[in-house]
Amino acid sequence: MQKQVTKLIWRRHRRMFVLAGLLSILVGVADDLITLHTLSQTEGHYDLVKTSINQWRVYDGGNFPAYSFWLFIVAWVLGLLLMNQDLTDNFNQFLFSSGFSRQRVYWTKLWQGLLAMFVIVVLTLAVQYGIFWVSLPARIGFHLAWPGLITSWVCGLANSLGMFAICWFAALIVGQTGALVVTLIGFTLSLSGVAAIFERLYDKNGIGLGLHGGQLSWLTAGAWVVAALILFIWGAYLYQRLSLEHNGEYLLFPGLRVPVYIVFVLYVTLINGFNNADGYSTIISFLVSAAFGYFWLWRPSIMAKWHRWRSQREG
Repeated sequence: MQKQVTKLIWRRHRRMFVLAGLLSILVGVADDLITLHTLSQTEGHYDLVKTSINQWRVYDGGNFPAYSFWLFIVAWVLGLLLMNQDLTDNFNQFLFSSGFSRQRVYWTKLWQGLLAMFVIVVLTLAVQYGIFWVSLPARIGFHLAWPGLITSWVCGLANSLGMFAICWFAALIVGQTGALVVTLIGFTLSLSGVAAIFERLYDKNGIGLGLHGGQLSWLTAGAWVVAALILFIWGAYLYQRLSLEHNGEYLLFPGLRVPVYIVFVLYVTLINGFNNADGYSTIISFLVSAAFGYFWLWRPSIMAKWHRWRSQREG
């Protein structure tokens, strides 16, 4: 049974895995070629990798990305498509009706997605590093060091894991593709506000612990891993109780409507209130998020009432 589930899911998603890998490598190659073209116009000796690569912190050296930002987007897309496609194309219904254990399906799909993400990351980085190693002129130094590389890779993988987990879980509970994409884009963009809050909390001049950049990077990576594990385990619990009767609804689990609404309102209010540090802005953000969240989560009933009222008035 396990081999059959593995083969079915692999055949279902292998084209997506291959396409995501090819696109990731293509973007990595294009980025390297642009960097090489820019470097060819410089004169004299130039070190592509700066000395900060020797520090145990995420390397940010400008022209040389130790872990490409594009890889976060790849993880984001994989997490979204793996769960959403099986819902919209009724592949879940096929698996459930075939007698396979839901838990077996869930964890098989998850480990295949994570393995594909890891392979794509390794291949993309290998190609990018290889191009620099082979193509850089002799006058341009390319000196790497394990502290910066290991920190960048581990923290990058942790962030990618978090992006994958967020989209994976959201695609499990949201049943409308358009609304799902809008929700995930909005939430992903809002993470910059969350990052600003944590930077202020842990900055040595702020109210936090005074952590330096390396410590903050490792702390953030650990937080991403913990959050991903929580979402994966919670997702397994919900997947066991997934009802196909709610396909097409915004939330596939009606019991989550109130918790999602409360979390949304508090999340938006806290981000705006903390970053703006203005009481009026906090109140306005609370009112707007409360009204928008109510309409967003309960709009089917609102629209149904509106249609009934218009029909009665026309009649």
